[in-house]
Amino acid sequence: MRPRLETLKRLVSLYDIVEEIHSAELQRMTSAVREAEEAIGLQREVVRLAGQDGRRALTTGDRMALALADTQREISDWKRPRLEQIRLEREEHSNVAKEQYVASRLKSDQMKRVVEDATERVAMEEGRRLQAHSDDRFLARRRWTEAKEESRRAQMNGS
Repeated sequence: MRPRLETLKRLVSLYDIVEEIHSAELQRMTSAVREAEEAIGLQREVVRLAGQDGRRALTTGDRMALALADTQREISDWKRPRLEQIRLEREEHSNVAKEQYVASRLKSDQMKRVVEDATERVAMEEGRRLQAHSDDRFLARRRWTEAKEESRRAQMNGS
């Protein structure tokens, strides 16, 4: 049983490593989603600032600044849908990574319970073995003492 327990413990270590790998992948994917969301937020801010710059350019009559603001808004309007698509793709990958992590976490926990059960069984077996050995020694000592007493009685009765 001991070799099997050692094998199970090595297997638990592997499951823990796989769980850590999936955890790191989930963190990476979550970070990628957050990065895409920040890029989308940045483009919204560019549109907002371009609108302010455009209004200011209109009030001052600065055609160059107005053209620049319009160009910034158009570029941002072009970038945002692509960034939104990237965010959706990354969320999908993040969801898959989360499922993998949860599955590996469950498997790891199951393996830990298997090892705990096996460890308990081994400990119980060793306890029983030690108790049996102790009982055998006690009975052997008792028989030896009884035999010694009988021998002494026999010598006393025979003398």
